[in-house]
Amino acid sequence: MFKKLSFIALCLALIFLSACVSKNKYVELETKSNQTQAQLELDKENLQAQISKLNSENNRLLDTVEGLKMELKQEKLAVQQKEREVSELDKTRMEIESSLKEQIAQKDIKLEEIEGNLKVTFVDKILFDSGSVTIKPKGQEVLLKLADSFKDSKNRNIAVEGHTDDVQIGSALIDRFPTNWELSTARATAVVRFLQEKGHIDPKRLTASGYSFYRAVAPNDTPEGRKQNRRIEIILVPIR
Repeated sequence: MFKKLSFIALCLALIFLSACVSKNKYVELETKSNQTQAQLELDKENLQAQISKLNSENNRLLDTVEGLKMELKQEKLAVQQKEREVSELDKTRMEIESSLKEQIAQKDIKLEEIEGNLKVTFVDKILFDSGSVTIKPKGQEVLLKLADSFKDSKNRNIAVEGHTDDVQIGSALIDRFPTNWELSTARATAVVRFLQEKGHIDPKRLTASGYSFYRAVAPNDTPEGRKQNRRIEIILVPIR
């Protein structure tokens, strides 16, 4: 009987010990599981943060690419516009060279391209007699030919500048033109009015300025120098 009870007790002890071991093992496994779960959550958060950072970087790069595309497009359009302007300017220059070749050959007219602008210079008396602001018939013919060449250059304005030598206004004209300022400005204005009224140039494209003798292109101490300084300059300039 004692042996039987001892055996039962031993079996119960083994069962209890097994139960304790199983419980400890369960707790240990549960702890590890919780730790693993916590680590996975942390890894998930880190991964989400990295994904968010990568998305932000990707969006920034996409914005940069779009910005570069826009800049390239604008530069391309600017180049195309410049090419059109150069082409139109070349066409206008060739038309002037053809229609006014006689005056250019005789050096009554000078044609120059300066920094992308086309300048036509009328030297001395081709447009005006001394002290006069009335355009001579021959000068009118030349201006009409010039106006025809300017009509296609609608993306450019026309600046007319009057210049004189440093000889003072004579007594017969001093009441009308107290100084060379008035004379140079009146001549530029006369050309502008002619281009508008007879040449049918849009007046919005036209400006008139007088510079007296303060922008001389040659010394005023010789007849030849003064002749060069008495001039009208007509300049094609881009519309801004």
